[in-house]
Amino acid sequence: MIETSLTDSQKILLSCHEYSRWTKKKFLIEVKQNYTLLVQEWNLLNKEIGEKLKSKNTWTVDKEDLSQLAAEIAQLKENLPKVLNKNVLTAASKINLIEEELQNTKKLAESKQLEASQWKARCEVATADCQKEKEENIKLKCEVQELTQQLSQQSDYCSSLGSACCTLLWRVSKNEESIQSILVGSKIDEFLCLVSNTLESYLSAYKEEWPQDTSEEQSFILALCGIITNIAASALGRDFLVTNQYGRQLIDTYLKVLSEAPNGKAAKLKNLILMSLYNISINQKGIKYICTKKGLLSLLSWILQDEKIVDNRVNSLRLIQSIICEDVNISLIHELEEALPNQMFEEMLQEKNRDIKELALEILSDIQQHKTHEQ
Repeated sequence: MIETSLTDSQKILLSCHEYSRWTKKKFLIEVKQNYTLLVQEWNLLNKEIGEKLKSKNTWTVDKEDLSQLAAEIAQLKENLPKVLNKNVLTAASKINLIEEELQNTKKLAESKQLEASQWKARCEVATADCQKEKEENIKLKCEVQELTQQLSQQSDYCSSLGSACCTLLWRVSKNEESIQSILVGSKIDEFLCLVSNTLESYLSAYKEEWPQDTSEEQSFILALCGIITNIAASALGRDFLVTNQYGRQLIDTYLKVLSEAPNGKAAKLKNLILMSLYNISINQKGIKYICTKKGLLSLLSWILQDEKIVDNRVNSLRLIQSIICEDVNISLIHELEEALPNQMFEEMLQEKNRDIKELALEILSDIQQHKTHEQ
């Protein structure tokens, strides 16, 4: 046997038909009951009359009562069809209204069913599209992971290659004659720009968490700065760095790294930068350009006080001495005295390291000479 289930609209139609049948049935029952009551009353009346006729040979009825009874019977005969017709018309009108409501309900149910079918079709299409996009996203995610892995491998390879090449060039640049070969041609501008941009990117990426010195990337950065240090060690090289646009840009980048890179963790990098700046300060144009940088003495004083590596402190003192040994503005002397109070000099004079003691004593002597000359 095939089981069938009724929809909501079919249930509504079935209930309306049952209600109509029930209404008609109820109306017929009421009519039959009224008719039965009338018959019962008529039989009782005939029975009473018959009993009276049996008890008496004659039965006298008043003319007025008889007339009244005849009038009531006539009125009943006249009104009964009207009442019945009125009830039938009322019932028929109700049935028509119910049938109209039933039709409207049927149309509404069909409309809702059609709308539900449309929404169902749209839902199926949307589900298929969503599944398709999901599969495409999974595919793209796999491709991104693969590309990320390839990029990481290429980055490691480039870092390793750059570290090896720059380390070799760092060793070659120790020779004075090789410096002249390096500075010839247009590639030196690209190299200086590369060093500056690489340092800024490196600082931005690792400012919060500085990498270990053993990484290939760190070795690559140190080799780049070592090459610049060797270039600045020659008279031709430091003059080129100061007069070249990208060389001055690199000096500015060096000062930014000194101020933002963490002391201690970036000790090797700062040591190379301090040596480069000291070499540049030997040049007259170089010392003038360096002295134009505001806050430089305060920066060097901060490194001197906060840095624990002896070489970095020595190189900071050498650069400070190089800045104030020439005829400079007295404002630089005041800036240095504010950044390095006498108590700090007294502590440096008690240092075990000979270079720190001698440089601190020479700087104090230079400061005193400037003050005497100013007076």
